[in-house]
Amino acid sequence: MSKLNTKQKVILAMGALGIMIGIYGKFNTWEYMEYFPFFYSGATLMWIAFLPNKKSCYNPFKKKEVQKS
Repeated sequence: MSKLNTKQKVILAMGALGIMIGIYGKFNTWEYMEYFPFFYSGATLMWIAFLPNKKSCYNPFKKKEVQKS
């Protein structure tokens, strides 16, 4: 696993907190729509923290700049 920068660590921590709130709500008999958004968004944030940064992404549909001679 590569080293995470500060932004990724913050996003990962927010995701873990969201999942913990969701699990806490599930076991304290909250209604489904009260705990599930916390759990789902927390899981999504944890996944997003490990995406590669924009510089290393490859987008085949992005328009390429025309070289001027």
